[in-house]
Amino acid sequence: NALDLWSQTTEKTYFFPAVTRTADEDRNYSSIMNDINTYREEMILKFILGQEPISKFDEYVEVIESMGIDEAIKINQDALKRYNAR
Repeated sequence: NALDLWSQTTEKTYFFPAVTRTADEDRNYSSIMNDINTYREEMILKFILGQEPISKFDEYVEVIESMGIDEAIKINQDALKRYNAR
């Protein structure tokens, strides 16, 4: 139900605007997220199939943090600040 409600909204405030990262930010972001996305996809499948116990979820989060997710978030936040300042 949540997905249906979210996708039916007409309020623009619910949509992430088309922000633009600088070339350096984009390279750094892509490098970080390529590794994270690969790891995330592998681990989610392992959790779903029971190959990894859900008790290891906190460890999974720690690995993603060690891969630089905070830097990727900061890059997007900086791009959003520039967008909002226009």
